[in-house]
Amino acid sequence: MRKKEIEPLVRAALYIRVSGEEQKIKGLSLEAQQERLEAYAKERGWVIVGVYIDAAKTARKNIHKRAEFQRMIEAVKHDEIDVLLFCRLDRWFRSVADYYKVMEILEAHNCNWATSDEEYNTSTANGRLYINVKLSIAQNEADIDGERIDVVFDSKIAHGTVVSGNCPFGYRVNDEKRLEIVQEQADIVQDAFSRYESTVSQRGTIKYIRERYGVNWCDATFRRMLHEKLYTGVYDRGGRYNDNFCPPIISNEQFDHVQELTNRNARSSPSGRVYIFTSILKCAECSHNLAGRMVIHGGYYYYRCNQHFQRGRCNHKKEIREEVVEEWLFTHLAEELERCKLDWEVKAAKKKKRAMSGTDKAVIKRKLKKLKELYVNDLIDIEDYKKDYQMYQAALSQLPEPVEEKPPDFSVVEALLQNDFKQIYETLTREEKRTLWRSAIKEIRIDSENNITGISFG
Repeated sequence: MRKKEIEPLVRAALYIRVSGEEQKIKGLSLEAQQERLEAYAKERGWVIVGVYIDAAKTARKNIHKRAEFQRMIEAVKHDEIDVLLFCRLDRWFRSVADYYKVMEILEAHNCNWATSDEEYNTSTANGRLYINVKLSIAQNEADIDGERIDVVFDSKIAHGTVVSGNCPFGYRVNDEKRLEIVQEQADIVQDAFSRYESTVSQRGTIKYIRERYGVNWCDATFRRMLHEKLYTGVYDRGGRYNDNFCPPIISNEQFDHVQELTNRNARSSPSGRVYIFTSILKCAECSHNLAGRMVIHGGYYYYRCNQHFQRGRCNHKKEIREEVVEEWLFTHLAEELERCKLDWEVKAAKKKKRAMSGTDKAVIKRKLKKLKELYVNDLIDIEDYKKDYQMYQAALSQLPEPVEEKPPDFSVVEALLQNDFKQIYETLTREEKRTLWRSAIKEIRIDSENNITGISFG
């Protein structure tokens, strides 16, 4: 008797995808797709070796952002799947380019694909053309839907309504789909920003908030909060902007100051060492920050320009000891403060003089008044009046509005100098010393001969 040939088992993987909107449409739910796919595989005697579900994932997203899809492709690469099964082609892709990228992987591992609700034939030219047409139509529909969604989102942001239920700590979404302040939380946010301003320490602020209010933020959460523009009432995301999107919790001035402090804030040293002047000392030759290093024998701290020592791009060859910078500050801080004040006053006076020089608005307005008097007294006709009026109005519109520049904040340095500064300084920890200098000084410039050429106060 001839032995009956045994057909090899076909290992099938079911792929199911729904977007948030499609979950509401009958026939596209997760359960409905899975039931149809399981019945299809059972009729053909296929063994289901995996079910991969991307819930609330649009086909317009990059395929690398579909986690379950990527996991399924990895199984294909390990030759664990013989056929991929899904309900319709648009469950899989809405992009011709993505389709052919994945097809290269499937062909390399002898893996096929099939749909339960549609019939395709990839073995003929007409069949492949049909697939291209279907995918192109699906991609076009997705693009049109995306454009409609963008219009809706633009309108929502312009009118101050939210596009999702997520909102920063300190706000909640009200019945009108707008952000409103939760006062108890807003008070904590304000305290956190003020604490960070005074200490310039993220971890210290997080610990303070946790101990005082019982609110436990992680480093990443608080870092994100410090840069959250919504706290100033401004929406600025994804190319959409509304400067009056919600009621502010933090003033623009405080928010801008915090951004400056975070940009200036030093990164933590991998060794755990604290370099007091990290991010403050600048090379006067190349404008890069000087990097700190410690001599283990003796425990001395030095700062040097790595643009010279590591890259050879700067002529700043010398290193400067931390104690030298400290002593210079103790000796010259008061005179540097007075110099900076005087420089600012001189610059402000020059700007004011430039703004007042030439033809200003007052002169043009007087000419307009004189022109009106000439016309009222019948000394010029209407045509001459109109011509001269338009000329003066054009000149008036081109003159910029005078901008009053805000003076630098010298209050921190002035407060230091009013006390027995050096004696208090010696009692501080290295981290406290670093926080103190960074709160008062923006940068200290040092040239290639280790001369301190100037200070900028922040």
